[in-house]
Amino acid sequence: MTEPVSYLELNSPDLDRSSAFFSTVFGWELRPFAAPNYLVASSDDPSGIDTGLMPSMDGAPRAVPVIRVASLDDARRRVVEHGGTVVVEPFVIQGVGRGCYFTDPAGLLVGLHEYDPEAR
Repeated sequence: MTEPVSYLELNSPDLDRSSAFFSTVFGWELRPFAAPNYLVASSDDPSGIDTGLMPSMDGAPRAVPVIRVASLDDARRRVVEHGGTVVVEPFVIQGVGRGCYFTDPAGLLVGLHEYDPEAR
């Protein structure tokens, strides 16, 4: 796999309950990142991936895989060319990179991330 899932976002309708659950059951150390209500558990294991836990914007629980790509612009173009729909236009996460979200032709929600520590 040349462009793997490198991150997972969990959207919770109840951030407090979910963060308590994952911390207690799996020992996750959730820390705020980029916003007080965007919590990240680092895997600290090369075979695992980091996970973000955040409030669900529409109240629906979901897990969103995030694919790391070499070029967000190229990947976004390929998504659209093959019937996908960009649902959140590209945005910058300072010092981390750029991202966006799309749905595939069947409606699956997926994120894209281009790593760039110089992102502003």
